[in-house]
Amino acid sequence: MLIDLQLALLLGALLPGSAKAAVPYRLVPPPLDTPWTEKVGTNPWPQYPRPQLRRDVWQSLNGIWTYQAAKGAGDVASPPTLPLNQEVLIPSCIESGLSGIMTIGVTHMWFGTTFTVPRRWTDGRRVLLNFEAVDYEATVLVNGDEVGFNRGGYSRFSLDITDSLIDGDNELMVFVFDPTDDQSIPQGKQTKRMSHIFYTPCSGIWQTVWLESFPDNFITSLDVSADMEGHVDVVVHSHTKTSRPVEITVEDAKGHVVGSHQHASDQPIRFTVPSPKLWSPDSPTLYNITVKMGDDEVQSYTGFRTISSGVINGIKRPLLNGEFVFRGSGV
Repeated sequence: MLIDLQLALLLGALLPGSAKAAVPYRLVPPPLDTPWTEKVGTNPWPQYPRPQLRRDVWQSLNGIWTYQAAKGAGDVASPPTLPLNQEVLIPSCIESGLSGIMTIGVTHMWFGTTFTVPRRWTDGRRVLLNFEAVDYEATVLVNGDEVGFNRGGYSRFSLDITDSLIDGDNELMVFVFDPTDDQSIPQGKQTKRMSHIFYTPCSGIWQTVWLESFPDNFITSLDVSADMEGHVDVVVHSHTKTSRPVEITVEDAKGHVVGSHQHASDQPIRFTVPSPKLWSPDSPTLYNITVKMGDDEVQSYTGFRTISSGVINGIKRPLLNGEFVFRGSGV
């Protein structure tokens, strides 16, 4: 009976499609604990991660992924199968207890997860994969296709993954290299040899990961500024960098339309909102902006203010909306 059971277990492990199980996630108590440490959950932060260029069609990929250390740079050519060895909370750095890993010294590592996208997202539209930050180098694979590479631990990057998507579950793998103590990269105070003012590295996917869907020609960014006279200056940047009709609407906090303008993308636009409420530290009034270009629509915001300089009591001072408001003291 015992032999039969052992044989069954062995055959089950060898059968095609039999999946290994990752070590379940658990928060590792950090060296500096707080009363709130154990209250940290694994649910993704629900807010849209890029409020200055917001779309309604998006999906967070934050939450529980799997992780395993790699031997070196050559491992990127042979991705392991999912799930990886151990569950990890994304976003986090592997040196933190929050990650569930809390290890120091790993320079090469894999992260992996699966996701699905609604069919309407790929019906004549594109899908963008966004990383707010990965420290330090990231090679990204979707269903085995290398879809992009980024170098820099503090920079946001985006990848068009439309052509690599399939129906059903999609596999996302990220190979990370973090040479923390390499003097050729900006390391700040991070080091593996902590002392004095220096602290642990922050390796891995330490900021939000998310998907969004948009048409073939979409708005890539907005340049927005507004001054105390009510002037609104906007440049709507398009993916194709070709002039397309755009419609801009400005609303106050109650949803009332206070200004609108129609013009073209990829060139400066100026229009005026009459008698706006000005932004200041005492009254930080913001206005919502909606921009439409073809089938794409994004939301943003701005505040009406003018920063300048002037002579006050014989001294050149910084001014906000024509007034000297700076206050400070030295100790």
